Amino acid sequence: MYTMKLKLMKLMSERLILKIACCCGLALLWNACREEYYTVNDSFYDDKAIEVKNPLIDDTLRIELYNTDLISIQEVSRPDIVFDPRAFIYQVEYDSILSVSDEGEIQPQNRGVTKISIIFRANAAIATSMVVEVHKDYHAVERLQVPSAVSGLLVEQDYTLNLSPYIIVYPSYADNKQLHFSLDAASQAFASISEDGVITGIAPGPITVHVVSDDNPQVTADALLNVITEIEITDIKLHAQLDNITLGLDEQIDLNVLTSVTPANVNEVNRRLHFALTDGADAVSLTDGLLTAVGAGVAHLTVSSKNNITKTFTIHVDAAKKDLTRAFWTVTTSASYSTGLNYVVDGTTGKPEDMFDDNPATFLSLVKSGKTYNNSAGPASGGYNHFIVDMRVSCTFSAIRWNHRSGNSYNYLRIWGIDLEGSPDGENWSIIQQSVAIPIKEGADATRYEIPLNAEHTYRYVKVTLTQWSDNSGGSTSGSTMQIGEFGLIR
Repeated sequence: MYTMKLKLMKLMSERLILKIACCCGLALLWNACREEYYTVNDSFYDDKAIEVKNPLIDDTLRIELYNTDLISIQEVSRPDIVFDPRAFIYQVEYDSILSVSDEGEIQPQNRGVTKISIIFRANAAIATSMVVEVHKDYHAVERLQVPSAVSGLLVEQDYTLNLSPYIIVYPSYADNKQLHFSLDAASQAFASISEDGVITGIAPGPITVHVVSDDNPQVTADALLNVITEIEITDIKLHAQLDNITLGLDEQIDLNVLTSVTPANVNEVNRRLHFALTDGADAVSLTDGLLTAVGAGVAHLTVSSKNNITKTFTIHVDAAKKDLTRAFWTVTTSASYSTGLNYVVDGTTGKPEDMFDDNPATFLSLVKSGKTYNNSAGPASGGYNHFIVDMRVSCTFSAIRWNHRSGNSYNYLRIWGIDLEGSPDGENWSIIQQSVAIPIKEGADATRYEIPLNAEHTYRYVKVTLTQWSDNSGGSTSGSTMQIGEFGLIR
């Protein structure tokens, strides 16, 4: 029994030592991953030094512009030890020349020479540096590709088609991408072609286009197309929300911009559509595709093409409706984030269009001035975000509709005040009203706010500048984004 107790105590002691060792290991790993410097007992590193293991010429690493390289670090007295690149901080003197990832990968941007400082995260005294020269080799054209979609392109008799943009040159960074185009002998009865790839249809028939690289004449490709008398419309597309839309009295919509045809390369002179009112003249009027709601009721319309492709749709008019119809509005924002987006993703929402869906739980999300959220930086401190609405036609309004994001109780995520401007063309702006206060209250807020303006205004474009929010208006400075549940205009 005594022997068993000794074994049990030994086993428990070993497990305790193992746990302590694991905790120490985790602490070391945590310290190695921290960005900031800090005070630790780092006497272990007193006699240590590091150097770059990559092959250097005169302390300079040469790397080609379209290549990458991985920084490798070793301990000077122990060349057999190679560090994990993530254990270092990399500081680039001129980041327009190259960047270095957290994993130590050098990613050239432009030709030039710059210095990279390499600092051990666990001890800032352990550091080194190297000079990197980004150079550029000559890159010849290696091959050409004619996408399969080219075979579906049609050339109309007496009209032109530029084939050059469709041909893909490899590599994409080739120095001389110039191409030369020609037709085989049999094709010349049906079309002509310029040296730079503009085809002109002469008569219906098949043609073969020969493409040659200027840089490397051994690299060629052939494209097979057809010349036809006329490219005909095969289908008419209606805006997804056009059929059965409800308009308010005096509202207008331009049916020409709410319809389209396929294929996309139908000649401009043949793609114009004809709109007709089947019934409902007491509800709407129609002039050259511009529809105006003139009275309560229902109207049925048809749209047809030159070659008798036809679609029908219905328009409702509600004389009591005061909100301007938002179904056809488009919106842009002043943001241009590193993600490539003009808004901040927040779950399944955050998009500008989410302000127009009659669901305040979805919203536009933008980064506040002077702050960063998910690698997206807002305007500089003191700057403002804005968004611009294109209503597609001129509209008259005298109030705005506003909803904060519903289901959220933090008023530091809300807009407190805005400036409004209007424009007929999206370029020349006039002040509608400044310092428009948005009601703010504590806690969750599902209220639909209707805020009257100082006059009636008529514009196609409206710019909304977000000028006041919690941070600059005496409220909490918490939160990195500002959110809008719904935005609209009221007649």
